[in-house]
Amino acid sequence: MKALLRFFIHYRVFFLFLALEIISLILIVKHNQFQRSAFLNSSNAVMGKIYETSNNVYEYFGLKGDNLSLAHENTELKQKLYTLETELKFLKQDTSYQGRKQMAIDKKYTFITAKVINATTNKLKNFITLDKGRLDGIKEEMGVINEHGIVGIVSSVSDHFSVVLPIINPSSRISAKVKDKNQTGSVIWEGADERIALLEEVPLYIPVHVGDTVVSSGYSSIFPEGIDIGKVKVLRKENDNYFYIEIELLANFNKLSYVDVIDFKNAEEEKGLEEETRKEAEK
Repeated sequence: MKALLRFFIHYRVFFLFLALEIISLILIVKHNQFQRSAFLNSSNAVMGKIYETSNNVYEYFGLKGDNLSLAHENTELKQKLYTLETELKFLKQDTSYQGRKQMAIDKKYTFITAKVINATTNKLKNFITLDKGRLDGIKEEMGVINEHGIVGIVSSVSDHFSVVLPIINPSSRISAKVKDKNQTGSVIWEGADERIALLEEVPLYIPVHVGDTVVSSGYSSIFPEGIDIGKVKVLRKENDNYFYIEIELLANFNKLSYVDVIDFKNAEEEKGLEEETRKEAEK
């Protein structure tokens, strides 16, 4: 306190001068119209600048909230864009939709579209994982195709996912035939090349040529008849009874994206009847 008093006493002349200047300025502004107008204009300009600066500061600190709001909007737009791109990608690749639609009408099949979320092609026992499962209507032993042809058969299912045993797995065996021929055989994979499989049990008397299409036989409830599997690539005599036939698979397992799981509504009825007949025959 004493230090403050000493400060004012030491600078008393300056403070007296400052007080007299302020009083003089007030008297001039109060009793002279011109000086009053000039002062008011100047003060308005100063206050305007202060208001402008404070507003800029307020807006700057408000940018955080605005940026957060924009980030949320950006995320929503990205999600919508991803959904649209996914649908467009599926529509572009689903070139056989009309044919499958007619198949569904004729054969009483429906299709469950699923996305491939994991797959192997360079192993002996390859597998494919789909993002649909039991809650989506998928069951074991349902056939799986894409726009090019047969992919495999569902081997196991959980509530939200399913695993497919593809053609390129030695455990896979697909009933097949050469298109427009009645003799059936089996498509198997020996593990050498993910694009090549074998068509077994085709007799020598069946007219087969390189380039012929191999399709599903329809002799099961898994695949309807006539779904493409591959093209005959190598053809030669295996023994006195059968051909050795290499086929080039039409489904490219390195580029799988979306597939369709085939749901045959009467599959359980057909399997039940066949099982009952088999048991009767064994008695």
